[in-house]
Amino acid sequence: MKPSLASFAQYFRIGLEVGLCEAEEAMEWAISVIDQMDEPPGEVIEVSWRKPLAHAISDLNEVEGEPEMALVCRWLLGRISMTLDSTNDSLGGAIRQAMRVARATGDAELYHIFDTIEDELYLAENETYGTVAECRKDFDKALKENGAPPFSLHLI
Repeated sequence: MKPSLASFAQYFRIGLEVGLCEAEEAMEWAISVIDQMDEPPGEVIEVSWRKPLAHAISDLNEVEGEPEMALVCRWLLGRISMTLDSTNDSLGGAIRQAMRVARATGDAELYHIFDTIEDELYLAENETYGTVAECRKDFDKALKENGAPPFSLHLI
């Protein structure tokens, strides 16, 4: 079954809010939807216009339908996994992004997993308990188990 327009819109809305997506990507998505539909929804047309970020987020939130938030979460976690560099320099920021994604998509269990990893990272960085490498391994495992590659625009 094809994901709803609301699912795609929530992917971009949350992605914009947590810094994983760019407004231009949401605009490209909206334009691709408009190109494929005889009568695209007005909310999607609104998303296709260049606007300030706050307006773009609001427009994405107005796309009607029932979003599949578990799928949205998987896509966004997959995006984090794809963009995370091989160094541990950005690990704390990526963990916080994953926590915000889990919170925004309503997955309390995942939020707790990432929160625990963030706590362990803090302890490792302060040489109190564990290592940063162990935290990275735990984070990578959580992303792999709970993430999926995001869609590509040609599949919409």
